[in-house]
Formats: sequence, C-alpha cells, structure tokens
Amino acid sequence: MDGKTRFGLILGLSAIMAALILGIFFYEAQKPKSTIQVVGLGLKEFEADTVKWVITVEEETGPEEPIKTGYRRLENSIDVLKNILTSLGIEEGEINLKTPTVYKDYNYNLGTVTRIRHNQVLFVITKKIDTVEKLAMNPVELLDQDINVINSQVEFFFSGTDELKKTLVSEATANAKERAQMMLKDTDVKLGKLISVRSGIFQITEPYSTDVSSMGIYDTSTRKKQISVTATAVFALK
Repeated sequence: MDGKTRFGLILGLSAIMAALILGIFFYEAQKPKSTIQVVGLGLKEFEADTVKWVITVEEETGPEEPIKTGYRRLENSIDVLKNILTSLGIEEGEINLKTPTVYKDYNYNLGTVTRIRHNQVLFVITKKIDTVEKLAMNPVELLDQDINVINSQVEFFFSGTDELKKTLVSEATANAKERAQMMLKDTDVKLGKLISVRSGIFQITEPYSTDVSSMGIYDTSTRKKQISVTATAVFALK
C-alpha cells in the first residue's frame, strides 16, 4: 500500500469517526432530560419575642409664650412617661429618645403664628411584650397622666429569624421531594438524587395571609406571624 492510499484510508476513517462522535453527541443532546423539577413549600407559624413601641408626645404653647416654656412642658411629660414605663418593669436602657422638634402653626391670612408645637419621639425596644402591648392598647392611661400622645406605633420582631429561615429552607426542600415522589407514585420511574435546589423569597406575614411579594415581606404589625418560603428542586430520574 503506497503512501497516498494509506493517507486516504486514514483520512476516510477519521471522517467516519468524527461523524460518529458528532452523531452520538447530537443524539444525546436531543434526548429528553431524565430529571424532574418540583416546587416545595415550607411554612411555619411563630410568635414575636421583641417589641418596638414608638410614641410621639406633644406639648403646645401660645405665640406669646417663651419657647423654653414649651420645652419645659415637653421635658416634664417625657419624664412622667419614662417613670410610668420603668414602674412597669421596662429597663432604662430599653428607653430611647430622639431630638425634640418645634413646629409653628400660622394663620396665613393674617401672617401670624397661632401656636407652637413641641414634639419628641420616645421609643422602647424590649422583650416585655405583654407590658407594652397592654399599655399601647389603652392610651387613655397615658392621657389621664396629662401625657399628650399624638402618635403610637407598635412593631413586633423575632430574634431567631435567621435560624428559622434555615430550618424552613430544609423543610421546603423535603416537601419538594415528597411532591416529586407523589407525582411518580403510579409510574415505573423512580426518583433519583437531588441535582440542584434554589430557595425562593421569604414572606413573613400575619397568620393565614396569602400576601406575597417578589421582594419579600416582613410584616411587623402583628405579634403572631407566619413565615413561608418555596424551594425549587431538580431531581434525577432513574
């Protein structure tokens, strides 16, 4: 066999091998993927262990009164409020104050000041939820002490949210596996190993809420809460 014949034979065999490899690759690429994708849900109800209570106190003075008179009245109201809180077991370190502010109300027709309002925000962060909730739900008790509360907002938080999220992702993944097994129950196909899993966005809402957001929700308005998350899992089939 001369050199040209040998070269042609080798070239022909190489072309056949290349075509065979490409054919196998194309066939494998076109075959249906032996996987199943399932979305699982993790859901749990829990209760807050920390409360934040934000209170705005206001005192008024007339336009002819010295501005320091309003500050003194406001300072006295804040002191009374702090005494009430500490008498109920709230620690001084749990009571915080913001800088007082002053607003002037005008009669624009006359171009005169009608009154001066002195506001200060006090907020409490504590684990004594029962104490704060009882007082916040009954503002008359503070008004009876001549504390002019013009705004009151209570928010509830849970200090173990991070650990709760980890547990819930695991539960959502397990739920996805259970759903996949149920889907394959009456077939000859068996569920294989977990290939990938992707966690969804956490939704923390009031119990029995159906609210969802693509950005996630953290509802702080209720003491009792519900946390949910989805897990998108891909399993091999065998």
